[in-house]
Amino acid sequence: MKLTAREKSELFGEGVVTVILLLLLNLSVYVLLDQMIESNPQLANGIFQIKMSLSFGPNHIRFWSWGWLFVCIMVILDVFVVYWRLMRRYRQMQLQHVIAELHYIANGHLNHRIPFQLPGEMQRVVMSINALVDSTLNAMKEERQIEHSKDELITNVSHDIRTPLTSIIGYLGLIEDQQYHSQEELLKYTHTAFV
Repeated sequence: MKLTAREKSELFGEGVVTVILLLLLNLSVYVLLDQMIESNPQLANGIFQIKMSLSFGPNHIRFWSWGWLFVCIMVILDVFVVYWRLMRRYRQMQLQHVIAELHYIANGHLNHRIPFQLPGEMQRVVMSINALVDSTLNAMKEERQIEHSKDELITNVSHDIRTPLTSIIGYLGLIEDQQYHSQEELLKYTHTAFV
């Protein structure tokens, strides 16, 4: 599924706004922590001791300040948050496209199928919708065939009933018009109409 230019710009804008908000949040937390450390000499001394005891790599690299560690952790967290928000928004856009296609099918375009290839669970939803449309078309086709068979049966039964009824009506018409010459002929007409 391809995004439109408008959707791409929305994603870009949301990414920029998210990054700005995260930077502001990180800065405010950094300032609060810095003030807390400066106002508490024991905490500052404890952080210094921890910093001196931690060393990494063969050259025993040490952190210059707690701020660098905080910034590195926050950058990693920020990357995850931005990725999560953009993927969530991208899935919402995918869902909007699927819903638009579904409305198009619901408006009577039953020969249309959703052409998207989407990752994950959304593809199962698309496949289910397409299967549902196919089964609906098959059901409608079977219903038309049943209706056609019913009409054919009614036509055949109507034709089969019409022939004897015409004979009965004809003989009863002879009896009604008194077109018989004897009592025996009357009985013959009545018997023929009855059988």
